Amino acid sequence: MTNWISSVAGFRIDGVAGTMVDIKQYINSVRDSGGANRLEDTGLGDTRERSIGGLARATQVQINGSLNSTTYPIFAPLVNGTSATKTTEIKYATGKYRVGEVYVTNVELSINVGQKSVFSATLDAEYGLSVTSAAAT
Repeated sequence: MTNWISSVAGFRIDGVAGTMVDIKQYINSVRDSGGANRLEDTGLGDTRERSIGGLARATQVQINGSLNSTTYPIFAPLVNGTSATKTTEIKYATGKYRVGEVYVTNVELSINVGQKSVFSATLDAEYGLSVTSAAAT
Protein backbone atom coordinates (compact mmCIF):
# COMPACT_ATOMS: atom_id res chain seq x y z
CA MET A 1 0.00 0.00 0.00
CA THR A 2 1.40 3.38 -0.94
CA ASN A 3 1.20 6.38 1.36
CA TRP A 4 -0.58 9.49 0.17
CA ILE A 5 1.55 12.52 -0.66
CA SER A 6 0.75 16.20 -0.91
CA SER A 7 1.37 16.39 -4.66
CA VAL A 8 -2.03 14.77 -5.31
CA ALA A 9 -3.89 16.70 -2.58
CA GLY A 10 -6.20 19.62 -3.27
CA PHE A 11 -8.33 22.31 -1.67
CA ARG A 12 -11.30 24.23 -3.10
CA ILE A 13 -13.62 26.78 -1.48
CA ASP A 14 -16.43 29.09 -2.60
CA GLY A 15 -14.98 32.21 -4.15
CA VAL A 16 -16.43 35.72 -4.33
CA ALA A 17 -18.79 34.74 -7.18
CA GLY A 18 -20.06 31.73 -5.23
CA THR A 19 -18.34 29.19 -7.48
CA MET A 20 -15.71 26.74 -6.29
CA VAL A 21 -12.15 28.10 -6.62
CA ASP A 22 -9.15 25.77 -6.62
CA ILE A 23 -6.55 27.32 -4.31
CA LYS A 24 -4.39 24.24 -3.66
CA GLN A 25 -1.28 25.91 -5.09
CA TYR A 26 -1.58 28.64 -2.42
CA ILE A 27 -2.29 26.35 0.57
CA ASN A 28 0.67 25.02 2.55
CA SER A 29 -1.18 23.11 5.27
CA VAL A 30 -4.62 21.66 6.00
CA ARG A 31 -5.55 20.12 9.36
CA ASP A 32 -8.88 18.30 9.55
CA SER A 33 -10.10 17.33 13.05
CA GLY A 34 -13.28 16.18 14.75
CA GLY A 35 -14.55 13.27 16.81
CA ALA A 36 -16.98 12.81 19.66
CA ASN A 37 -16.95 14.17 23.19
CA ARG A 38 -17.07 11.88 26.21
CA LEU A 39 -19.14 12.79 29.27
CA GLU A 40 -18.01 12.02 32.81
CA ASP A 41 -20.29 9.34 34.34
CA THR A 42 -18.41 8.24 37.47
CA GLY A 43 -20.64 7.74 40.49
CA LEU A 44 -20.07 7.53 44.22
CA GLY A 45 -18.63 4.15 45.11
CA ASP A 46 -17.19 3.53 41.63
CA THR A 47 -13.61 2.24 41.67
CA ARG A 48 -12.84 3.39 38.11
CA GLU A 49 -13.69 6.44 36.11
CA ARG A 50 -16.53 5.94 33.66
CA SER A 51 -17.70 7.95 30.69
CA ILE A 52 -20.55 7.80 28.22
CA GLY A 53 -20.80 8.93 24.63
CA GLY A 54 -21.50 12.62 24.21
CA LEU A 55 -22.26 14.85 21.31
CA ALA A 56 -20.19 14.81 18.15
CA ARG A 57 -17.91 17.83 17.89
CA ALA A 58 -18.10 20.09 14.88
CA THR A 59 -15.41 19.24 12.36
CA GLN A 60 -12.69 21.88 12.31
CA VAL A 61 -10.38 22.46 9.39
CA GLN A 62 -7.35 24.70 9.90
CA ILE A 63 -5.81 26.10 6.72
CA ASN A 64 -2.72 28.21 6.10
CA GLY A 65 -1.58 29.68 2.83
CA SER A 66 -0.20 32.51 0.75
CA LEU A 67 -2.04 35.79 0.45
CA ASN A 68 -2.41 36.93 -3.16
CA SER A 69 -4.91 38.22 -5.72
CA THR A 70 -6.83 34.91 -5.60
CA THR A 71 -6.96 34.26 -1.84
CA TYR A 72 -7.31 37.87 -0.62
CA PRO A 73 -10.82 38.41 -2.10
CA ILE A 74 -11.98 35.13 -0.55
CA PHE A 75 -10.63 35.61 2.99
CA ALA A 76 -10.13 39.36 3.61
CA PRO A 77 -13.88 40.16 3.83
CA LEU A 78 -14.25 37.35 6.39
CA VAL A 79 -11.99 39.09 8.91
CA ASN A 80 -15.05 41.17 9.82
CA GLY A 81 -17.14 38.02 10.33
CA THR A 82 -20.09 36.55 8.48
CA SER A 83 -22.97 34.18 9.16
CA ALA A 84 -22.83 32.81 5.61
CA THR A 85 -21.33 29.40 4.94
CA LYS A 86 -18.90 28.39 2.21
CA THR A 87 -18.71 25.07 0.42
CA THR A 88 -15.32 23.44 0.98
CA GLU A 89 -13.62 20.45 -0.60
CA ILE A 90 -10.49 18.76 0.72
CA LYS A 91 -8.90 16.24 -1.64
CA TYR A 92 -6.64 13.73 0.10
CA ALA A 93 -5.99 11.51 -2.91
CA THR A 94 -7.68 10.50 -6.14
CA GLY A 95 -11.29 9.70 -5.27
CA LYS A 96 -10.82 10.59 -1.56
CA TYR A 97 -12.65 13.80 -0.64
CA ARG A 98 -14.18 15.49 2.41
CA VAL A 99 -16.85 17.98 1.35
CA GLY A 100 -19.36 20.22 3.12
CA GLU A 101 -20.58 23.59 4.29
CA VAL A 102 -18.37 25.51 6.73
CA TYR A 103 -18.44 28.69 8.76
CA VAL A 104 -15.16 30.56 8.33
CA THR A 105 -13.81 31.77 11.68
CA ASN A 106 -10.53 32.99 13.14
CA VAL A 107 -9.32 34.55 9.89
CA GLU A 108 -5.87 36.10 10.12
CA LEU A 109 -4.02 38.04 7.43
CA SER A 110 -0.32 38.55 8.07
CA ILE A 111 2.37 40.75 6.56
CA ASN A 112 5.97 40.50 7.77
CA VAL A 113 9.02 42.40 6.54
CA GLY A 114 11.12 40.26 4.22
CA GLN A 115 8.54 37.47 4.01
CA LYS A 116 5.58 36.68 1.80
CA SER A 117 2.13 37.63 3.06
CA VAL A 118 0.12 34.75 4.48
CA PHE A 119 -3.35 33.96 5.81
CA SER A 120 -4.86 31.39 8.13
CA ALA A 121 -8.45 30.44 8.88
CA THR A 122 -10.50 27.95 10.84
CA LEU A 123 -13.38 26.34 8.98
CA ASP A 124 -16.12 24.96 11.25
CA ALA A 125 -18.40 22.29 9.77
CA GLU A 126 -21.24 22.12 12.27
CA TYR A 127 -22.59 18.89 10.76
CA GLY A 128 -19.23 17.49 9.72
CA LEU A 129 -17.76 17.00 6.27
CA SER A 130 -18.99 14.17 4.07
CA VAL A 131 -16.55 11.48 3.02
CA THR A 132 -17.05 10.93 -0.70
CA SER A 133 -15.36 9.63 -3.82
CA ALA A 134 -16.64 12.53 -5.92
CA ALA A 135 -15.53 16.15 -6.05
CA ALA A 136 -17.93 18.91 -5.00
CA THR A 137 -19.95 20.49 -7.80
